[in-house]
Amino acid sequence: MSRRLATPYRLLLRVYPKGSRRGELADTLLMAAEAGHVGPGPIETLNLLRHGMRARLGRPLNRGVVVLAIFASIISGFLSASLANRIGWEAAPALPSGAARTQLAQMLTPGLSAQSYGRSDALFRNNGGETDAASVSYSTDRTPATEDVDAYLAGLQQRLEAAGWRVTDTYSTSPTDIETGARQNNSQALIARNDALVLSFEDYFDAASAEGGLRVSIYRAEPRWLTGSTLAVGLLGMLAGWLLAGWASRRLEHRPLAAFLAATTAIGGLVLLIPAWLLGSLQYLGILSGTALPDSPFWHGLVPTDDFGGMAYPAGAAITAAIAVAVLCPSRPAPARTRHRPGLSQ
Repeated sequence: MSRRLATPYRLLLRVYPKGSRRGELADTLLMAAEAGHVGPGPIETLNLLRHGMRARLGRPLNRGVVVLAIFASIISGFLSASLANRIGWEAAPALPSGAARTQLAQMLTPGLSAQSYGRSDALFRNNGGETDAASVSYSTDRTPATEDVDAYLAGLQQRLEAAGWRVTDTYSTSPTDIETGARQNNSQALIARNDALVLSFEDYFDAASAEGGLRVSIYRAEPRWLTGSTLAVGLLGMLAGWLLAGWASRRLEHRPLAAFLAATTAIGGLVLLIPAWLLGSLQYLGILSGTALPDSPFWHGLVPTDDFGGMAYPAGAAITAAIAVAVLCPSRPAPARTRHRPGLSQ
């Protein structure tokens, strides 16, 4: 069989754990390959990948180890993506300042001066138990022009589109009557973004109480390179989680007490991270689609000082303990198989 045919098969079979099984499969597949065949086809490739990843887990009759490996893979991908995203933000562009900030404010609220102003240049900060992203915000008093909410937002949208922004969402912020559902005033908001920034703009006006004004908040948009690297590292993390689960499973396969202790501890730690994973996944999907504000990172549930991050410490301790059990417990060889040899019966 030609080397051209053998190489792709042998590379593909690296998905199987080390051992004689790799060589046996390679010999079988190469002998069965048709003449002129240059490599495994799509269906054959997927089949080998599926069975190879399953073989990594050992315990061929145990379905529970598959569930645990899937669970570990998902959480590992989330943790890896979160770490990559946090590190990547260090290299992201800063918020506009100086002349650039002034020019942006003149485009958003022409002729109006800020009555209150806030700025946070720290990448992320704890704000009363919530992890906030860097932002610039200010508010203005109402004017006859801002009191016509529909017209003012229509003009703003035109200015934004002319400046290269795109409006991703508009919605009402007016409180509603509990019984009738009727809006109590005509307050509205929009979200817009360009390649570098995300804008949250609210025009609120209550004629009954003669209150109103504009609220403006500007956040950094996630750069495309950061989104791509976050997703790529997340996928690699999922693979690493599966391989780690497989390594621990095979190492402790013949040590039932240690395997039970490691699996129980790992499951406990992974379960504690489910809320952070669910919240983070939903938030990140909203950020990617442009329907959610990047006012906090999707991984804020992993920050111990965050309201939702209180379970990060015990989860980390449990997962570390499970890995330690697998590392410190020496593997036990599989029981030898007795073979019946004809002519030697007693």
